[in-house]
Amino acid sequence: MHWPDRKLVLALFAAGALSFLAGLAFVELIGRVPCRGETLVCRINEAIGAYAVVIWAILGPLIFGLVLAIARNRAALLGAAIVLLVPPIAFFLLTQIEYTLRIGLEPERQLRTFLVTFMPPALTVLVQYLILCRVVKRAPESSP
Repeated sequence: MHWPDRKLVLALFAAGALSFLAGLAFVELIGRVPCRGETLVCRINEAIGAYAVVIWAILGPLIFGLVLAIARNRAALLGAAIVLLVPPIAFFLLTQIEYTLRIGLEPERQLRTFLVTFMPPALTVLVQYLILCRVVKRAPESSP
């Protein structure tokens, strides 16, 4: 391996580790917000967010690494970040649609659910993306 590849591998490991810490810190922070209603449901949502952080902290660098092995540019990096964000968005939207149809609209409870189930994996992917943007150079500008 020559120097840029080592730098990229180190950035991928750093992105995974730092995003894991950031995601779990966010779960812990939101876990301190009081939960109205069933405490068990709140704890289950926190567990879902924490498990999603673990999964995305491992899966993210693998996908980013694969994408950057094929095309080392920021556009490909942004595409990989969008692909990584689709499952949490879909999960959150489907659960909230079902919850609203069955139980009704409860904005305060749904905001806490959003903060504890969707934001940690999204923060994990965002941290990875920002770290890797520092390593991947911008595409050269073409002159007319």
